[in-house]
Amino acid sequence: MKLKANDLPNRLTALRHGTLKVPEAILLFGQDQGLINAALTALRQATFAEEQADFNLETFYAGDLNVERLLNSCQSYPFLAPRRLVILKDGDQLNAAHTQLLMHYLRRPSPTTLLLVLAGNLEIQHALRKGFDQHESAWSIPFYTLEGRELRQWLVQQLQQEGFQVEDDALQSLCDHLAGDTRNSRQELDKLILFMGEQRRIRLEDVLAMVGETTTHSSFGLAAAITAGQSGTALSILDKLLESGEEPILLLGVISQRLRRLVLCADGLQQGKEPKALAAQLQIFWKEQAQFFEQSRAIAPRKLADSLLDCLEADRQLKGGSDAPLPTAQIMGRLVMRLSNRFSSRFGSRR
Repeated sequence: MKLKANDLPNRLTALRHGTLKVPEAILLFGQDQGLINAALTALRQATFAEEQADFNLETFYAGDLNVERLLNSCQSYPFLAPRRLVILKDGDQLNAAHTQLLMHYLRRPSPTTLLLVLAGNLEIQHALRKGFDQHESAWSIPFYTLEGRELRQWLVQQLQQEGFQVEDDALQSLCDHLAGDTRNSRQELDKLILFMGEQRRIRLEDVLAMVGETTTHSSFGLAAAITAGQSGTALSILDKLLESGEEPILLLGVISQRLRRLVLCADGLQQGKEPKALAAQLQIFWKEQAQFFEQSRAIAPRKLADSLLDCLEADRQLKGGSDAPLPTAQIMGRLVMRLSNRFSSRFGSRR
């Protein structure tokens, strides 16, 4: 069943009040992973008792999926609870065979399990999206990048929840700088909130002082240092991020995302696309564009491909849990060193 993101708040209220039946499966997909994660949290709170998670919650990843175990988990009965919650992440990485098995499950889903599938952007003809769109007892909800009025409303809501008011010119500056994934925008807002302290009214000069620059010790700064071949800087940023409690798997996602964007940018430039249009399509902050386009022209495609394979292997190791060959910090440290060393001679041949 097709729904819009704006439909979700009313449906969450109905779920909490028991006036709406909990669906058997929900697909959350789109460009804005921040909104998707927020929707996941809200759905968990509305449909699932967290104190029962030890026996009734399982999370799977499409990239290294044991599909039989996933389906068995969906068909299992809940233990001392009304339902189980099964989460499948990275649904856009499902292969065709696993997608077909998942669609077969949707024909007769377990009434005591809520299957939540999270995915990136899915084309309208994608088998996963079509299957959820057409299934009456499932929800399919896209989350697109916020722009214009919707982005302004989201920013105001986020700041009001923290007790802040924002002046009009400051709000416009935030909109100009923070277009894109709300997960990244929230990180910038958190910096701004810390900067403001007890001052509750945000002015333009406050925004210009804190937002819009490439953060020295951010996950984006880490990815930029890696692709610039700055191994010392990258390792220093990595250490600080891990010490502050950043999740390695999320850092890996930011690194992989930058590599994929560089690939797409290089392809677009080769096809004769305008840099300005590519920057908008790939959501590159204007302060980063000069360095980003320099790297996309200079880095050999083979290096990007090899680096994405290294990220895939690191992803597998990080998700190995207790079976991982090394501690997570060492896995990330080795990856960062390997990638940054590879890019340190990026102005050589592009073969």
